[in-house]
Amino acid sequence: MKVLVVTSNPEVGSLTNAVAQSFADGAQTGGAKAELLDLHAVGFNPVYSLRDREHYLEQAPVPEDVVPIQAKLAASDVIALVFPIYWYTMPAMMKGFFDRVICRGFAYRKDGLPGALAGKTVRILALCGSTEDWYRSSGMDKALQFQICDRTFKHYCSVEDVSMHYIDGLSMGDNSQEAYDSAARQLAQIAVMGESLVRRKAL
Repeated sequence: MKVLVVTSNPEVGSLTNAVAQSFADGAQTGGAKAELLDLHAVGFNPVYSLRDREHYLEQAPVPEDVVPIQAKLAASDVIALVFPIYWYTMPAMMKGFFDRVICRGFAYRKDGLPGALAGKTVRILALCGSTEDWYRSSGMDKALQFQICDRTFKHYCSVEDVSMHYIDGLSMGDNSQEAYDSAARQLAQIAVMGESLVRRKAL
């Protein structure tokens, strides 16, 4: 089983990347082959260009920089997207990943037939400063679930096994022991999530 973990944070030592690594480590413990794809580290260009538009209109091939990323997605059984929530949505780098990589002709097809992501398992791991309870009570969780899980993956990409999980109560730049302890607990839970998911799918 292959697991691809895609992360988006410009800081190499960020908690975002630590969450991605924990999920990958857990997946490997469960017996999977896990790979990390750091969008910032590979210099991914998130800007939807004229070439992307021409591809959407079936007037040009997929832009060359997108091809190897799509190949990694197509070869994976489980895909985890890890990112901090900025202004109640995903950051620009991850949005560009959706715009340019999870595109028509690859992730879904104009004729309605399943694309390359159909039947895969997707996990969204979102880091946020507020609590998960607040996201649910405020309606933000419902909005994110509808946009990302229900419409993008289920409706367009034919991915039935998709869910969103929060790494919550974070404070950027908080170096207190309490913050470290809380982060450590959540990282351990993410590792267990990765391991249990792989073991369940292997049954």
